[in-house]
Amino acid sequence: MLKTASLRPTRSAQTAKTAFLAVLGSEIIFFGTLVMAFIYMRTDTTTWQGASYSLSRLLMPGGNTILLLVSAVTMALGLRSIRQGKPAALRNWTVVTLVLGLVFIAGQALEFSSAGMKINDQAFGGVFFTLMGFHAVHVLAGILMLVAVLWRNALGDFNARRHVAVQIGTWFWYFVTAVWVVLFTALYLV
Repeated sequence: MLKTASLRPTRSAQTAKTAFLAVLGSEIIFFGTLVMAFIYMRTDTTTWQGASYSLSRLLMPGGNTILLLVSAVTMALGLRSIRQGKPAALRNWTVVTLVLGLVFIAGQALEFSSAGMKINDQAFGGVFFTLMGFHAVHVLAGILMLVAVLWRNALGDFNARRHVAVQIGTWFWYFVTAVWVVLFTALYLV
């Protein structure tokens, strides 16, 4: 009986997961509202002065999309590793995810500088930079979470039974990846 009870998640772990899911819910509403505003403005042809994109113009954001999708896989491998009691593998996969996230941010900075528009360029520039900027801030928050996971892992805080922070960090990374896929589709493909 005692062994079974120790395998159940603690109340604080469940509370952390529930609170984090509530935060993600509010973030989904936030990004959803911005995307809907973008779509609404885009359908208003009297005020829309958005850019058109060629295949070559899609290389940077397309490459960034691939980076984030791969980073979601590497973070999943890190979570799987710690669930199997392999903290060294968690460290390695988290470092790979962190590097991919930093390269994504560098790509975003390059995209911002080469976008050929300004933040005050009618509706498109304002919405484009708002969506991209808030997403970049979320990726930076995810990078900070990854650094915290690496630090706590180095301290020996995680094992096969105790890794809620890794799980929450992974969920957040999945979230920023999913948001980017939606943004890439809405901003560049539609």
